[in-house]
Amino acid sequence: MAIAKAALVEIVDRAANGRGTAGLAIVGGPGQAPEAVWIPASASEEPAYLIYSITKTFIAMLLLGLCDKGRVSLDDRLARWFPRVAGADRISLRQLLDHTAGMSDYGSLAAYHEAVRAAPSSPWSFERFAAETFDKGLSFDPGSSWAYSNPGYMLLKRIAEEVAGVSFAAMIRERITRPLGLRRAFTAESRDDLAGLAPAISRALAPDGEPRDVRGLYHPGWVSHGVVASTPSDVARFFDALFCGALLSQQSRQAMTSLVPIGQSPPPASRWRTPSYGLGIMGDPDSAFGRLWGHNGGGPGGTTSAAHAPDLGGVSVCAMCGFEGEADPERIVFTMLDVLHRAP
Repeated sequence: MAIAKAALVEIVDRAANGRGTAGLAIVGGPGQAPEAVWIPASASEEPAYLIYSITKTFIAMLLLGLCDKGRVSLDDRLARWFPRVAGADRISLRQLLDHTAGMSDYGSLAAYHEAVRAAPSSPWSFERFAAETFDKGLSFDPGSSWAYSNPGYMLLKRIAEEVAGVSFAAMIRERITRPLGLRRAFTAESRDDLAGLAPAISRALAPDGEPRDVRGLYHPGWVSHGVVASTPSDVARFFDALFCGALLSQQSRQAMTSLVPIGQSPPPASRWRTPSYGLGIMGDPDSAFGRLWGHNGGGPGGTTSAAHAPDLGGVSVCAMCGFEGEADPERIVFTMLDVLHRAP
C-alpha cells in the first residue's frame, strides 16, 4: 500500500506537536522494504530510541525459538531454574510470558521511581528487583488472573541466557539482528550505549524534576529485563519477520498469538476493543482492522508502539517518540492503520 510521504510526515508532526523527535516506519506487506519518515526531517538518518517494553516481544521470540529447538517447553516450571521463588513449582514459562503467573511488578512502587530519580546511573541489581517484587510472594494463584509484570520477564531473560549458554545481547545479535540485517537494533547495556540515540528529555531523572537528557545519564539496567534500542524501521522489519514466518515455527507463532483477555475495560478513548495478551505481545482479536498484535513501551525520555495487522495485508507499523507522552506513538500507529484501512 503506497502512502504519500508527505502524509506520513504530517501524521508524525501533528502527534509530536513540537515536543521533540519522532519517527514512523511501515512495512506494507510480508517481506517489503520499510518506508520511514521522521522529524526533524533535517536529521541525516532515521532516529533510534530505547524501545522499552517492546523488548518483551524480543524475549518471547528467543524463548519460543528455544522451544522450537526442543531446549525448553512452555509447560516447564520456573522451579527448574529458580526453585526458591514462591510458587515456582506452579508457574510455567507460558504463564510468565502471558503475565498470568501472579508475579508482582515495580511500576507502581514509589521506591523504584525515587531510586531512579536519586541515582539514574546506578540501577538496582537482579537481587534488589527480586526483593522488591516476587520475593514478597505472588499476587494471585498462577493462572487465576492477569497482571503485567516486568520482573516475570527478568526471570525469562535469565532462563533464556542459561539455556542458550550466551548473553541476552549475543542472542539478540545471533537470532534476530544479524539474520534479518537490522543495522541499528542492539541491546543497550550501558550509559555509553545511549550516545547514538535521538535526544530524549525526561523529568524523571532528577529529584527536582528538571528536564534531563536521558543520554549519558540514564542506565538501561533500570529496565529489569534488559532493553533493546532501535529505529522504527528495524522494529517494523522484526515484526514483519516474526509474524510472517521467518523466525519461528508455525506452532510457536500460534502459541504467541493465542490471546488471553486482560480482564480490564479499555478507557473510553481507547482504540482497543478487546484488550488481550499473548506470549510477549499485546493483542486485540476484534480490532477495527481484524486481528491486531503488537506492543507498546515507555520509560524516561520516550514512548514506543508497534503493531502487526495480518488481516490488513500483513502490514507492520512502528512509531517512536523522544518525549514523554503515554499514548503518542500508539496514536500514530492507529492513525496510520486507519489510513491504510481506507486506502484502495
